[in-house]
Amino acid sequence: MMETVMTKDYIREMTYASKILYMENHNDINNGQISYRDKDSESIWIRKGFLGWEETTEQDFIQIDYDGNRLEGEGPIPSEWPLHTEIYRARNDVNCIIHSHPPYSMIFSATSLDLRPITHDATPIMNTARFTLTTNTVTNPNIAAEVAQALGSSNTMLLKNHGIVSVGKSIPETVCWATVLENACRMQLIAESTGVPYSWTEGHEIKMKSKIIYGSTAIREYWAYWCRKADRQFGTNEPFVTGGETNG
Repeated sequence: MMETVMTKDYIREMTYASKILYMENHNDINNGQISYRDKDSESIWIRKGFLGWEETTEQDFIQIDYDGNRLEGEGPIPSEWPLHTEIYRARNDVNCIIHSHPPYSMIFSATSLDLRPITHDATPIMNTARFTLTTNTVTNPNIAAEVAQALGSSNTMLLKNHGIVSVGKSIPETVCWATVLENACRMQLIAESTGVPYSWTEGHEIKMKSKIIYGSTAIREYWAYWCRKADRQFGTNEPFVTGGETNG
């Protein structure tokens, strides 16, 4: 049964997504998780714990129910599984969740700076939420429920002194939001470090840029590029590119 389940497209997409997150500098010694909602049951598939993003294979995902009980798969269930299940409980529109610890986002989360669209990257995530109740890992369902409440209707969140959360209707979309959040934080911190005044996109141009640069077609093409890049870097023999719905 395990081999049959592992052929599902979303398992392959999550494997690619893990390698993409590594290439996009979301890796650290405690790498984080990616999960996907199983539409056929009250369960999710989540990447096992204690594993580098770049090491991820299609065999490294575990199916658990919303109470954290193992249904399929081997390896350690990541301790922050409640962060995922509570967001899924709160957001019926969400099918994928990424929690990672990219460096610039972690630094940005420790500041009181407002996120500014200095480059295109921030335009689709101007409503990025913040969670400040704790800086600790989110292993308690009650705290995880607070995270879900703070996330609200946003697709991105900064966890204070901790990392990020991105959510989406598809895996490619969720990877895109995680990537642009880290890029936006990086560019703004660089601008802040210059010590000179800087400008950013304002008004109707924010929505225009978001629609044009991060619409459904664009996200599909960005995903295709990331998959090709992963194939080149990791020597994948069977290029795999697909993509679900996006918010474009």
